[in-house]
Amino acid sequence: MIAAEYLNNFFLGYLPYVALTVLATGLIYRTIRRNNTIQASSSQFISNDKSLRWGSTLFHYAILLVLLGHILGLLTPEWLYNWFMTNETKRLLAILMGSISGAAALVGITLLVVRRFSNKRVWATSKIQDYVIVVLLLVQITLGLWCTYITTQSSLEDYMGMEYWAQGIFIFEPDSWKYIADADLIYKLHIVNGFLIFIIFPFTKLMHMIMVPVLYAIDHFRK
Repeated sequence: MIAAEYLNNFFLGYLPYVALTVLATGLIYRTIRRNNTIQASSSQFISNDKSLRWGSTLFHYAILLVLLGHILGLLTPEWLYNWFMTNETKRLLAILMGSISGAAALVGITLLVVRRFSNKRVWATSKIQDYVIVVLLLVQITLGLWCTYITTQSSLEDYMGMEYWAQGIFIFEPDSWKYIADADLIYKLHIVNGFLIFIIFPFTKLMHMIMVPVLYAIDHFRK
């Protein structure tokens, strides 16, 4: 293997499993431990600050749409969606939805980043990983919008390669990284940065996005 193949194999073949393992382990650990900082951290998002409310609302809803789009778009088998749409239609839908939700998420995260770095109260209660995660999210959303633009200019085969790679990772297909070995560098940066976010996520205050509704559901079920 040449150096490029080693790098592709590590970042596109092994890193996904490392990141998903850390994410799953962190979520399980925080759920079992029921760390009170999860709820306390989320209370920082309740404020009379209009920019905070707008930023938080835009970011939370938009990022959920982005995640849902990635899951459905990348992991839905081709034979299933081909019953009602072509691959090209799916690509156009991904471009449209990705552009709208990505732009909303970018505005939201920008407002939150500005507040985190300019508000003294938030600055005093934040840890280094909280700053790292918001910067990574800002970079990730920017890269995602860039990828959406590239998708409008690239071939359908390049777009489908992402789907084959993601599904290959999901079913533990050996050398699935080869599907996107020749993909644009921006796509690869978007993927790697995304998995870095997965690794850091369980140790940040953004855990409330997942843990608050999960813990609420658990408590409701027990009652």
